Amino acid sequence: MCTAIKINYEDGCVMGRTMDYEVPLNYNAIYLPKNYNFCDDLMGNPLYSKYKILGICFENRDPLKDGINKHGLIGVTNAFSGFNLYANQVKPEKTNISSLNYLTYALTNYKSVEELIEDLPNVYISTKDRRGENVISPDFHFMFADSTKRCIIIEPRRGKLIYYENPYDVMTNSPGFKSHVRRLNQLLDLDNLEDFNSVKNLPGGYDPISRFIKAFYLTKMHIKPNNYKEALSYSYNIMAAMTMPNGFVRNKKYNHTTYTRYICSYDSKNKLLTVKSNTNPRVYQLGFEDIVDEDKKQAFFLDKDFIVEKLK
Repeated sequence: MCTAIKINYEDGCVMGRTMDYEVPLNYNAIYLPKNYNFCDDLMGNPLYSKYKILGICFENRDPLKDGINKHGLIGVTNAFSGFNLYANQVKPEKTNISSLNYLTYALTNYKSVEELIEDLPNVYISTKDRRGENVISPDFHFMFADSTKRCIIIEPRRGKLIYYENPYDVMTNSPGFKSHVRRLNQLLDLDNLEDFNSVKNLPGGYDPISRFIKAFYLTKMHIKPNNYKEALSYSYNIMAAMTMPNGFVRNKKYNHTTYTRYICSYDSKNKLLTVKSNTNPRVYQLGFEDIVDEDKKQAFFLDKDFIVEKLK
């Protein structure tokens, strides 16, 4: 149950997301260098990174949940449960990969959204490898943006990956993108957002459809940022309205609660990762210029204790 948004400023954009998760997990920032073997494809061939990337991962493992590359391409994953639209066999003539590794593959291989779209027919996601054995390939869909401010959604359909242009600059979870847009148009007159009584009629729920509508409205109606710092600030303000407190949603299956573990936001112009935990209000920043040894994989960890500073 995650929400992603994009906010434009004059010469770039920021894209951020909430990470809502139902079981305990450890997460951290990670840097992957060029020519790094981040995984093998489903045919058993090693895949290497063409470009450096920064992102957030679970348990310090290579598959990224969100990230940015050296050229300013930003991407995030979101759960897309209930569709099971990935294939269950490989196609040897294509690049076969699991959905778990697709975001990392995209960020390490493409400079822009345009490049990603051009190569999409050559990528094949499967739930089984060449031997027919199951691989971890969760139901995901993806949102990407780059320094041109172009934004797309990638979803599986009938065993293929398809893309949608995303002028709404929002992604949540199931149902599919077209269904979200249809519900959005049923509630809002997109040409006259000023006339909408948001105080009374804006959805307040945390289901994916309500979050899509609310995130769209808050993003489009927010005052326009003048620079990347304002855009980052505004993205955290909007995503704060989308966060889920610990204990708000009870998970009977796992005996845990679903809540927002972290919020992050990436800047396409300055190629920055910024992130904050649910327990610490401080926002941490990491850029490619902060990497000392550019040829080595590196991990960076947030201080998750509550931190305050004295007024001066």
